[in-house]
Order: sequence, then C-alpha cells, then structure tokens
Amino acid sequence: MAHIRKNGSENSKGGLWIKNSLFRQFFVIVILLLFCMAGSYVLTNRVVKNLIRKNTETSNDKILHQIDAKTSEFHNSLYNILTLLAYEQTAYDYFSQDRLDRLNEYENLISLLSNTMMIQNDIAGITLYDAQKNKLAGVGKDFDVFARIEMVSKLTYSNVFRPNSSSEAYFMVFYPVYDLLHGNYDKQLGMIVFLMKASKFSSYLADSAITENEQLFLVDRNNVVIAGDGDQEFQRLEEETLESTPEQFIQVVDQKETGWRIVSIIPVRELYSGMSIVRGSILVIYLFTLGGLVLLLCFCYLIVIRPIRRVDLFVKNNVANPTRRLEVEGTDEISVLAGNLNHMLDEKDDMSEKLRQSQRILYETELAKQQMQVLAYRNQINPHFLYNTFECIRAMALYYDADEIAEITMALSRIFRYSIKGDNVVTVSEEMGNIREYAKIIHYRFGGRIRVDVRMDKEAEDMELIKLILQPIVENSIFHGLEQKLEDGLVTVKAECFRVKWLRFTVEDDGCGMEQEAVDRLMYQMKRQSLHRSSSKDSIGLANIYQRLQLFYGACAEFRMSSTPGKGTVVEIIIPCRIPGKGM
Repeated sequence: MAHIRKNGSENSKGGLWIKNSLFRQFFVIVILLLFCMAGSYVLTNRVVKNLIRKNTETSNDKILHQIDAKTSEFHNSLYNILTLLAYEQTAYDYFSQDRLDRLNEYENLISLLSNTMMIQNDIAGITLYDAQKNKLAGVGKDFDVFARIEMVSKLTYSNVFRPNSSSEAYFMVFYPVYDLLHGNYDKQLGMIVFLMKASKFSSYLADSAITENEQLFLVDRNNVVIAGDGDQEFQRLEEETLESTPEQFIQVVDQKETGWRIVSIIPVRELYSGMSIVRGSILVIYLFTLGGLVLLLCFCYLIVIRPIRRVDLFVKNNVANPTRRLEVEGTDEISVLAGNLNHMLDEKDDMSEKLRQSQRILYETELAKQQMQVLAYRNQINPHFLYNTFECIRAMALYYDADEIAEITMALSRIFRYSIKGDNVVTVSEEMGNIREYAKIIHYRFGGRIRVDVRMDKEAEDMELIKLILQPIVENSIFHGLEQKLEDGLVTVKAECFRVKWLRFTVEDDGCGMEQEAVDRLMYQMKRQSLHRSSSKDSIGLANIYQRLQLFYGACAEFRMSSTPGKGTVVEIIIPCRIPGKGM
C-alpha cells in the first residue's frame, strides 16, 4: 500500500511539474506533435498505397469490362447472323423437307451457307442437324469429328479445342431452330452449328494492359486460354491461379453470353511502382510542416501566451483590488483586449446601477399589468349588462306587438354577443351569420333601400378566420358608397374556396365609387397606420383590419381594393384556409 501511494505521489508531482511550467508544456506538446507527425506519415503512406491500388483496380476493371463489351458485341453480331440464317425460308424448310425436296434445294442451301461464311470471316464451317442429331448439310471444315455434338435449347458456346494438335484454335456455336413460323414454339426442328476461329479474340486483348507485366487472358469454362500471352495460349489455367496472392493481383470478369471468363494477372510490385516518389514527397512536406509548426509554437509562446498569462493574473487579482487597472502595452489584439478589459471594469459600476433601475422598472410594469387585469375583470360586467338590457327591450317589444323593434333589437343583440365572444377565431359560417344580422339592421335603418346579399360556398362554411373582418368593410360600403346614392343600393358579400388551400372574401357595392388616386391614397394611409400602431383595439376601420390580417397571417394575407366612379367599389381579401396561430 505504501508503494502504491508512493507511485501515486510521484505521478502527481510529475503532473504538477508539467502543469506549473508553460515551457515544459510546450516541450511536451512538441514531443507529442512529433509522434503525431510520425503516425500521420505512416498512415498517409498506407492511405496512398491503398489509393494507388484502388485506382489501379478501378482502371483495370474498366478495361476488363471494355473487353467484355467487345465480346458481347461479337456475340450479338453472331446471334443476328444465326437468327437470319435459321429462319431464312430455304434453310428453315430444309429441316422439314423429305429427301427428294432436299436434293432439289441442296444447291440453294449450300449457296446460302457459303454467303453466310463470307459475311463473317471467323466462320470456318457451318453444319445443319435435324432433331435426331443427323447431319443434313454443311460447308467449310468438317468439324463433327473433333467435338461431340449435343442438342441444345438455346444458343450455346463450346469450349476451345485444337483439331489434330494444330496451332489454330476453334470453338463451336450451337443454335437451336424451332417451328416458330407454324406456332409450335416447343417443337425443335434441328440445330445450326458454327465452327468459329478463336484468333479474333486476341485483338480484343491487344494493348489493353495498364502495367508493363500485366497478363490478360480469355479462358473458356475449363479455364483453357482462348486468347492472351503467346507463351500460355491454349494452355489450361489452374483454378488456384485465379485467386489473388501476396505476389499477384487477380481480377476476373465473367462473360455472361459465352460463359467464358476474362482474367487479369498483375504483379503486386507493379501496383506500387510509383510509391517511392510519393513517399519521398510526403516526407519532405511533413518535414517542412514540422519546421513551420515549431516556429509557430515559438511565436505563440513569446507573442501570445506570455501576454495572456499576464492578463489572466490580473483578472485573478482584480477581486482583491477592484480599482486596479491593467497596463496596456502595444497596439496588437491582446493589447486591445487589455484596454477593453479596463473599459469593462470602468463601466462595471454603471452597469450595476442600470441593472438595479431595470429591476425597479420591471417591478412597476408588472404591478401596472396586474392592475389592468383587475380593471379588465371589472369591465366585463358592462357587456353582459348591455346584452341583458337588449333582451329586456326585445321582450317588451314583443309584448307590445312591435315586431320590427323586436327583430332589430334581436339582431343588435346577436351582433353584440358575437363581438364580445371570447374566441377571436370563428368559422366562415359564423362570420357570414353576423353579416346577415347586420343586414337586418341596415334593412330597417334605410327602409329597405339598401340590401346586403350574402353568398357562401358550402366547402367554405367550416373554414376558420379571425373575427370581425368583413362587417367593418360592409359598413364602409354602405355609409361611404351607398348612403349618398339616391337609388337603391346593393352590397354583395361572397365567401369561397380559392385554389384549394385559400379563402377569398369579396365585398362589392354599386355605390358612388371613387377615383384611382383616392384608392391609392387610402391604401397608403391604411398600411402606414398599420405600421405605426402596434395595438388598436378601439378601432375597427380598414387600417385595423389590415393590421390584424398582417398579425395573424403575415405575408400570406392579401388585401385588395378597386373602385370605379359611378359604378362602385370592390374589396377583396385572400387568406389561407389554416390560421398560422390562434389566440391573438
């Protein structure tokens, strides 16, 4: 236990020895940075090595796929030739003709097969077999003695073979012929077999290697080399040689049309042939970086750390000596920081005093707010008293058979109840209902001379909007547009859905109208008042409506006004179907 405590004490002393000296801390940082640089150098070498190998693999893979594309193109060309030959009338009929008809058509068939061989120079021979593998006719080399003929159900490539140990390599292509012209798709009439020269594929591999000693091979299903380096051509590659080893990097691409494979063998040493140059360049860069880092550390110590330490000591001692100020030396950033620190301390007392004043003002504001709430609770009695008075007047009117007084009192009572209702958000149906009640009062007020027509889409009834948006506009239309008119007047109020997610309200009258300049001036004053009045609960004019629309909907709300002298005025409001916020 004593030994453990001793070691712990020594470790603690060592930590304090480093912690108590900035110079020793910088020395430790330099040592750690040296280790970091060495680790970074090793890691960079490994990353560059992997990157070079990956780029080589990617480039080689692209070349292999280009060779695969050429082989696929060869297959497609051969497939088209076989299809045209198989279902050419002369060749197609030859499979189903009797012996006598075949003798008559033999010359035509041989001519057709010979012309086909001329189309593709790599075709060494063409033979037709019936469904029982009996030879019907053929041109070119007679190859059925060199390979076993098997019936196939689709176009098939054979493995490579050399007849009689010749240097020329061949492979066969089997193409089944079905009774397609008579609709018997399952009936196989026979088979066409092409004897093909394998020498064409050597051109696909020529000049495709990306390194000096890379080997490219095209092998069949038995891993026999079809095309490649001359010293290994037509030899069989062992399966274990097709797997990568520490000495060789192997890539294999399967050729789906022929069933063959394209093999690339690259010596691993060639993958990193340029690594020595890259390693030397990286080492030089790291040495320069290390030298610059050491200079930077010296600069930071002399120019930054020492002044900062002086400021730190001043801050620690300022609690004991609050009137003491830091000496400012120079005009650099740290000197400016020291000056700002002195300025901050000079303003400390002023800030404390301002804070005390702010607290006092906040307390007085909160007290006034509570007093206003109490006053608001008291004022709630008056609206209910007025509403009950309206009900009393209506009851007395009904008692004395004054139905018109009763109806106008009821309309006024409903309007008053609607206006004092706590909810600021209502449905379109409720807002339009309030307009109808207002229309009753206008009807009696002007003896039926002014009529208010309310129209509302069925889809818009349950949509929400803020309360008392339309009634002030209707009131303006009546008293500023229709009251001066001698003839009868009409105000049309419409509520409709607009572009799926929008509501459009239109208030249109056939009153006196006004000039465009007056409309522009009114819109300007309305927007100006809205900007300079943060609250206007005692006003229900156009400016108040515009302000409430902006508060609720922001830039989404549109307020438009147009007028024609002698014809009337139209006010249009477009708002979203959903209110961004409630309770305003």
